[in-house]
Amino acid sequence: MEFVNQTVIGSKELAALSRGARKTMRRNRNRMVRTLGLLIIALNIFFAWVSFRVGDSRWWLNGVLALFLLVIIVWEDRLNGRFRARHVLQDAREVTASFGPDGYTSTSRATDSSFTYDQIRTVCETSEYFLFYLDRNLGQIYRKDGFTKGTAMAFREFISRKTGLTVRNIR
Repeated sequence: MEFVNQTVIGSKELAALSRGARKTMRRNRNRMVRTLGLLIIALNIFFAWVSFRVGDSRWWLNGVLALFLLVIIVWEDRLNGRFRARHVLQDAREVTASFGPDGYTSTSRATDSSFTYDQIRTVCETSEYFLFYLDRNLGQIYRKDGFTKGTAMAFREFISRKTGLTVRNIR
């Protein structure tokens, strides 16, 4: 069976790709970085409280820094998606992928790329997307409603069989 998918890459798609990578390929490093970030936030809140208690008029700087770091931790994936979307070439935003029995081809106005299924290290899905990770820094995303040939349900079984991997569900 053959599948064809058309996806337009934007900041929302890249945010989903970032979230998937953070929860799968970079899970251990992400846990360490988030723990360190939360520790720094706690220290800044403590320093703001101490500065306020002793009457230092610059106590609010530590509070602002803690808030800034908290926003970055909470919106990390959205920020990554927005910044990375700026670097995607305009001609590479619309991607058509054709999945065949031996591999798949990803085509845009900028380039044509062919891949084999054994290059995929992790396959994930969200409510809207299928995510492929070829390594820690290279991922591909396909909209579930973008199939012009085949369905998302049939594709999940197909890609699992071809890669030999379990499709991981990401919230």
